[in-house]
Amino acid sequence: MAVSLSVRAELAAQDAEGDTVAQAADSVELAPVPDGQEALDELNQAELRAVFDRVQALSGIDVTVEAGVVTLAGEVPDGSSAERAVELAQGREGVVYVDDSGLASLDASARIEDVSSRLGERLAEFVSLLPLIGVALVIIVVFCVVAWAIGLVRFERALSRGSPFLGALIQRLVQFALVVTGLVIALELLDATALVGAVIGTAGLAGLALGFAFKDIAENYLAGVIMSLRYPFAEDDYIEVGGHSGKVVRLSGRETILMTLDGNHVQMPNATVFREPLTNYTRNPLRRFTVEIGVASATILSDALDVGLGVLFRMEGVVDEPAPQAVVWGFGDSTMQLRFTGWVDQRRHDYLRVKSEAIRLLKVGLEDNDIELPEPEYRVYLPDVRDGRMVEISPPDRDEPEPGRERPKPRGAAGTEGAQRDVSVDRALDEQIEADRRAAEAEDGPAPLP
Repeated sequence: MAVSLSVRAELAAQDAEGDTVAQAADSVELAPVPDGQEALDELNQAELRAVFDRVQALSGIDVTVEAGVVTLAGEVPDGSSAERAVELAQGREGVVYVDDSGLASLDASARIEDVSSRLGERLAEFVSLLPLIGVALVIIVVFCVVAWAIGLVRFERALSRGSPFLGALIQRLVQFALVVTGLVIALELLDATALVGAVIGTAGLAGLALGFAFKDIAENYLAGVIMSLRYPFAEDDYIEVGGHSGKVVRLSGRETILMTLDGNHVQMPNATVFREPLTNYTRNPLRRFTVEIGVASATILSDALDVGLGVLFRMEGVVDEPAPQAVVWGFGDSTMQLRFTGWVDQRRHDYLRVKSEAIRLLKVGLEDNDIELPEPEYRVYLPDVRDGRMVEISPPDRDEPEPGRERPKPRGAAGTEGAQRDVSVDRALDEQIEADRRAAEAEDGPAPLP
């Protein structure tokens, strides 16, 4: 077996500190070098560690040797100590390379010089990558421009048979996919795909933390996606949910915006709309209205029902199928309660206008047929001051006009009171909603990039 080189011979010309290193080397017993590179590596590692442990300036260095490569890591007082450690390692038999990138100097000037050198290297690498960075930026810009152009396309118009909200969702997903594809291609060009994994991992952890912190916001987004897929209502539908009613202006990622019949905006979280029972008055174009009227107890009820049905059948805005109905609903305080129902096609006529006209024309028709619509009557008794008896105070005769006033002239079915008024669909709120949408599009521009 061959014998290893003497450490004293390697450090014979060193200064005082070098003499200390030589003295430490003297105390190291030189062992025969066994056959094989692996055994040689173990011997070099053991002897170098023994030398470094006995020199204070080199005691902070950790040594590993593998396949003839010596790796030095740790802290040294100054740059000269690092150079001496490298020289010691390079002089060993079987050492082909010494990696000192893990050595850090405690000397401030040395560290500044090291940092400056590294910054210079990074700057040189950045300058060499400038052409590739430029190409990567061009790729990202092109994909972003394409995504922006897709935002100008109205998907909800293209999907004429589908949900407009689903079209908006597809639009956002396509934009997001394009932007992510551009970023991945650019990173692949720069050979930085490892950054993608790191970003995805960080985004996953951040998403988990933000999910707990912003649970309500995430719940609203998820509810918006589900409602876009289920399509429970469309734009301009008149709905009632959570105690609020109005026409649907828009469904965004976080909220559903309604406009009440008074023209006020109601912004409801999507999670609330998703959880609460929802009534859609527009999904079925036919909608039934109900009118309750009290008649005198002495009235022939079948005649009153026939008169009311005749009025509804002749009305514009009340459809013939399903046919109007009339029933005796019950007893009132001093009346018999009749209930009349009819159906309105909301695509052609306004529900509230038809119901209003039905109430008015039913009153006119019943009065024209001498069917009394009595008012509530109360009997008032007061004590007689003469004998203490209770005396009923009779109300004035309603058939006699008050002194100085003329009796109003009755207006029959042929007069202005009997003529039906306009019951067409009221578009006033629709115009306000459309103006609101135009204003929102002008303010926000095309669909934003995700």
